[in-house]
Amino acid sequence: MIDIGTFSDTLAQYRKHGWQLARLLVNGEPSPELSGLIGSASVHDAAFDAAWFTRSARPGTITWELRYLGPSPLALVSVVAEDAELESELEFQQERLLEMISRKMPGEEAKNGTS
Repeated sequence: MIDIGTFSDTLAQYRKHGWQLARLLVNGEPSPELSGLIGSASVHDAAFDAAWFTRSARPGTITWELRYLGPSPLALVSVVAEDAELESELEFQQERLLEMISRKMPGEEAKNGTS
C-alpha cells in the first residue's frame, strides 16, 4: 500500500526538478486520496507499487524514471529515443525492478534476526 504522505512528498520533489508523473503502478486499487494526487497519469495493475516519471532529455529522447514506492526507495532510469519501442523498454525496466525488490537486500538478516 502506498503511503499518501510519502508519495505526496516524492511527487513534489520530482516536480520541483522538472519531472512529470506519467504512470502509476499499483498492487490493488488506488485509494481515493491517491487518485486525487495523480492527475492525468494512467494507473496500471502491477505486482508492486511504483511510479513512472518523465522529463525531456537530449533532443530526440525522453528520460523515464521508475521509482519504487515501497519501504526501500529505489529508482531505475532509462533514456529512450522518441522512435524506440517504448512499451518494451518500460516493461523491461519493470521486470528489472521486480527482480531487484524480490531479492533480499544485503544485511537484512542482521536487521530481522534471521539467518
